[in-house]
Amino acid sequence: MSNPVSVGDLARTTLLRQASGQLKSQLATLTKEAAMGLKADVPAATNGQMGRLAQVQARLSALSAHGRNAALAQAELGGLQVAMGGLEAIAVEMGPGLQTAGTMGDDTSLSLRAKEAGQDFRSAVRLLNADVGGRYLLSGTAVDKPPLSGPEEILAAAKAQVAGLTSPADIASAIAAWFDAPAGAGGFADSRFHGNTDPREVAVSPDTTVRQDLGALDPSFRGLLKGLAMAALADDADLGMTRDGKAALLAEGGRQVSGAGTALTARRAEVGLLEETVERASTRNAAETTAMSLARSDILTADPYETATALTQAEASLQNLYALTARLSRLSLTDYL
Repeated sequence: MSNPVSVGDLARTTLLRQASGQLKSQLATLTKEAAMGLKADVPAATNGQMGRLAQVQARLSALSAHGRNAALAQAELGGLQVAMGGLEAIAVEMGPGLQTAGTMGDDTSLSLRAKEAGQDFRSAVRLLNADVGGRYLLSGTAVDKPPLSGPEEILAAAKAQVAGLTSPADIASAIAAWFDAPAGAGGFADSRFHGNTDPREVAVSPDTTVRQDLGALDPSFRGLLKGLAMAALADDADLGMTRDGKAALLAEGGRQVSGAGTALTARRAEVGLLEETVERASTRNAAETTAMSLARSDILTADPYETATALTQAEASLQNLYALTARLSRLSLTDYL
């Protein structure tokens, strides 16, 4: 006959402690699943097939990054539209007014019109130096620096181009040549522009990239600035312009401003198309994000009924263990015999 095998008090205590720890851990896991609605053991939830879940998670991460890009692009394009709207308003208001300056009967009225053009020139430069969140909109990829020098510096440089000239036509031609000079020719682009002409590209969805190549050197902006500069300098005392000369220079500035207004309208329409593209991409991103989130939930969501059942069983097992431990702790030699 074989000898009976018994479990010592120390061993029994160890076994009870291990069982209690396992049940408490199981209870904590099930409680977490019930609260969050997600399975705690992901490999078990996927039957060890983690590839599908990894694909879903990677797609969601990519969509999140594209969503941030789209939000930034929307903010910047919106800011650009506001700035260009201000520039267009200046062109619409000042262009015709400057062209009819010759009908004004006295020097005082011409001087007031020139001063108004100077104020609008300063406003235009500030609008061209607009930024969104510290990122300058018209500096190309050099978003950390304003594209243009201050308005006073630009006007002073334009004035230097007409030193010694007296004919309104010659003055207008010199100012236009300086503003329109290509890079490397020593004109406005070289001395008063501080950005670059590199296009800004951003992926706003997995299949859509937006390219924004509008910068402060765009002909529409230069046309507005040179027209306003001509008009602003018409009343400069150092030029010594006659009344007729002032009127002629103001009128030429008005023609330049009106032409720039037409170009600005076209450029604003192009920016509007980019905004529409970003908006459509954002809508697609949101729809796909919803679909991917549902797919992830199908993989990871814990069944409420199964979790509740398992939680009840674990609680019952733990209570039984406590009851057994209490009963064993009260066992005496007399009870044993």
